[in-house]
Amino acid sequence: MNSLSVLPFEFVITYIFIIGLCIGSFLNVVILRGLSGESIVFERSKCPKCNNKLKWYMNIPVVSYIFLKGKCAFCSAKISIQYPIVEFVSACFFVLTYVFFGLSIKTLFLWVILSLFIVLSVTDIKETVIIDYHAYLLAFTGLIYNFFGCGDTTIIQSILGAVFGFLFFEILARAGKFFCNHRMFGEGDSLIALGLGSIFGIKVLVLIIVLSILLQGVFALPVLIKKSFDENKKKLAISYILVFASMVYVILQNCFTFIKNQIFYLISITFICILLFWSLRNILFEIKNKKESKDSKYLLMPFGPALIIASSACIFYLPKIKELIYIFLS
Repeated sequence: MNSLSVLPFEFVITYIFIIGLCIGSFLNVVILRGLSGESIVFERSKCPKCNNKLKWYMNIPVVSYIFLKGKCAFCSAKISIQYPIVEFVSACFFVLTYVFFGLSIKTLFLWVILSLFIVLSVTDIKETVIIDYHAYLLAFTGLIYNFFGCGDTTIIQSILGAVFGFLFFEILARAGKFFCNHRMFGEGDSLIALGLGSIFGIKVLVLIIVLSILLQGVFALPVLIKKSFDENKKKLAISYILVFASMVYVILQNCFTFIKNQIFYLISITFICILLFWSLRNILFEIKNKKESKDSKYLLMPFGPALIIASSACIFYLPKIKELIYIFLS
């Protein structure tokens, strides 16, 4: 494996990028057939609209999408942009892993882990579904990863992290079910946390949860604000705005000298806590009274992708993230 190190760096990067594209093409099959329940092994790729079997040259990652202009060669149905995006992201992950960790057993494990991250994220975004065996495979891979000493935690910490992650989300989800008649998180989020805990252990998982909450706020709250205004629920929209503004305040509070004044800081924090209490009460009331519908089982957007984005960042930039948090808290 290390013999590749004698080859030109550009050649190795290109080769790994192409391998990543091919893996990304396979991940698309795993995603779509996992959602449809079809076998990922015994049937050739086909157009989901007209069911015609695709020729080999129609399956070249990214390239085929460009030359076919995003349309099926048989029926001219539009091809989902998901295909080239998954292929490209997979290739970038493969290259980034090699750049950070070289060619090693750790890299091989991380390629598997990041591939599962992509699958779990896309199924969650596409259908708000986490396929159980994908999450279990992630948890199993995390345990083996740490058992062989490739990770940054011990196998005992890996097991404890998996248990903690699953129980943490299940307790919160069931608390929401008890108080608001709705789970606060989907069952799949608990399974994702199970896998992430097995990879990172408890300490880093807590950091990932905090980062994912911030990411969820950045991406989900603007969508929920717009949706609330569209549905003429101005009180709910204002609640979301206040939650979003509070998050921005907390993130930026160390950037402004006037906020560091202790009296001003205590007054502002007290005021924000009152507004947050009012806002969260309105949001929880909306959750409690929200009627079930076919297209919206939970009020909030999928939380799994935020968890996975935060986890991916921690794989590559954990020391830098810890440094930024230390600066933020100092």
